[in-house]
Amino acid sequence: MIHTIPYFDAHCDTIHRCHTAGTLFRDPELRAFYDTAGDLRRSGGHIDLERAGGFARYAQFFALYQSPRLVPEGSSMPEQGVLLHQRFLREMEENRERILPCRTGAEVDEAVRQGKAAALLSIEGAELLDCDIRRLDTAYDWGVRLLNPVWNYANRLSGSNAQQPEQGLTAYGRDFLRRMEELSIYVDVSHLSDAGFWDVVRLARRPVVASHSNSRAVCPHRRNLTDDMFRAIRDSGGFVGLNAYLPFVGGGGTMEDLAGHLEHFLSLDGEKTLGLGGDWDGCDAFPQGITGIESLLGFRDFLRARGWPEELLKDIFSRNLLRVMGGTQ
Repeated sequence: MIHTIPYFDAHCDTIHRCHTAGTLFRDPELRAFYDTAGDLRRSGGHIDLERAGGFARYAQFFALYQSPRLVPEGSSMPEQGVLLHQRFLREMEENRERILPCRTGAEVDEAVRQGKAAALLSIEGAELLDCDIRRLDTAYDWGVRLLNPVWNYANRLSGSNAQQPEQGLTAYGRDFLRRMEELSIYVDVSHLSDAGFWDVVRLARRPVVASHSNSRAVCPHRRNLTDDMFRAIRDSGGFVGLNAYLPFVGGGGTMEDLAGHLEHFLSLDGEKTLGLGGDWDGCDAFPQGITGIESLLGFRDFLRARGWPEELLKDIFSRNLLRVMGGTQ
């Protein structure tokens, strides 16, 4: 059954999970997590095109991501970036009747007109580019339009939430950000240290994005945003995507707890800032009733039952992120 719900999500690690499937991990839990992934058409993970077909319109930012601890011996992070991009292109070609690679909101609109899903690229952690400003041009040519300077580890650009959280953007990190903006690549502050976040806000001339971050006032985890951070993103004309990963949701692990983050941000005048960034295929614990993108149908019904107006739901589920990207659907 196809529902009338449009859905545009800001973050998933599905390409990484498909790329890593079949790796002979010693840890049985790690092996089980990755080996359930198939391909983009049909997967035991959190996203596949068969389930995405339940939405009237579907667009997704696919992150090119690799954990440094999973890099095979003899390889490097930049080499992994190339391989991940090749996997993305392979999935696009093998599923070309269902999904189109897109670089702008206008191209997302065109995919919708053709009755297809839309795929956009991001990078999670600039280590995939060796934190090299010169490689940003390559990323842009690949189609990357959103980039996290860091993942969990500090690097030559900045500290992260998890490592060296007091370290803001380095001088090189500031130059890196300026080049990103010259190329029209949006900066993604999810995972960035608090100090780095405020450096970005001071320097950025384009809307700031937190693709998968929740409210620190609701769940006091350092990966979440303070109210002042949310206001700064709002005032930049940017976007914040709700993360479904249970430790960042907190509470009793229910849909009500997940909705609580949205409702708190709405109290900060976030109607045109909020959206979804599920962290699909990048984590293994969700609130009750959430198993993958198919669960967003039930989550929308849950919000509707709480009295949320239809136009607000459309903004959060799709239009706010599309607006930042320059689309109109």
